[in-house]
Amino acid sequence: MARTCMTFGIDLCYIVSPLARQREIAEKLIRHWIHGYGAAYNPKRGQALEKVRIRQDIDTMIGDYGADRKPFIVGTSSRMREGKMMSCGDFYDFIRKGQQSALVLFGTGWGLAEEVVERCDRMLEPIGGAGDYNHLPLRVALGIILDRIFSQRGGNHE
Repeated sequence: MARTCMTFGIDLCYIVSPLARQREIAEKLIRHWIHGYGAAYNPKRGQALEKVRIRQDIDTMIGDYGADRKPFIVGTSSRMREGKMMSCGDFYDFIRKGQQSALVLFGTGWGLAEEVVERCDRMLEPIGGAGDYNHLPLRVALGIILDRIFSQRGGNHE
């Protein structure tokens, strides 16, 4: 995920998990690639991982922005959410204006919990496949969504 975010020029990549052991494992892997043997073996990977922040919950992540700078929160889902949908092109236009920080939330397994979806200002249009099966791995969905957002620039590298 960090390398995908780095490829698209994303400032930060958060990993949010309420499970302390999962956070410990992620932090250990990041240390290996930034400060351990991995830093010498593949410095580019460490460079991408420097942009990762591990948090225990969404409130802590949002708190990183400060009380007076609430980010615009956009969720992703494999299904349409009536009244909340936003195209990737409209989202690109929003972030290009730079008036407010933005977060794009991705879920794992069964997706974002309903209480998280309710906190989102908007939801991006889902990725549609060829049939009824719609359950992409997180890193694949991340790459597709970021490509859809940033391909809106029409080849103009801003």
